Amino acid sequence: MSRATRLIRKLDKALALHKSFGDDPEAFVDEILEALDQDVATIQSKDKPIHWAEIYVERDRALIKQQVLNRIMQKSSE
Repeated sequence: MSRATRLIRKLDKALALHKSFGDDPEAFVDEILEALDQDVATIQSKDKPIHWAEIYVERDRALIKQQVLNRIMQKSSE
């Protein structure tokens, strides 16, 4: 398992600890990033393109998921 995969799994676990993020989900970013600090530092210090590629793909998945969920929510309010 790559370092990027481990980081993504830890991120998912950190997010799963919260049942709700209230009205300001961005308020949790610093807290969660701090919990991942050591893993992030390791990836940044290694600076392997394969790790960054995996992180970019995961980010794109999250953006697509957000758009799909937004559209589902939009249709339910119509």
